Amino acid sequence: MIITGIRVVAASQKIALQADQFGKIKMVSQVVAIAAVLLNNLPFRFFTNMAVDQILMYVALILTIYSGYNYIKKNFRLLKLDL
Repeated sequence: MIITGIRVVAASQKIALQADQFGKIKMVSQVVAIAAVLLNNLPFRFFTNMAVDQILMYVALILTIYSGYNYIKKNFRLLKLDL
């Protein structure tokens, strides 16, 4: 919700905020993690007994948190807020 709020305020001020590399890496990690979960860890099950799908989900979680922090840090100061 914070990211959406920043984008709404930026759009009202005619500021275009672009996604950075962390956002793109985050999205790819989420897609890979969700695919592994939906496939029930299938491709990895042949090589190991580890829950690779859960590990990928945790990696996606960490990247999501870091990407959100980086986005807020980078773009919040660009906005002209009338408080």
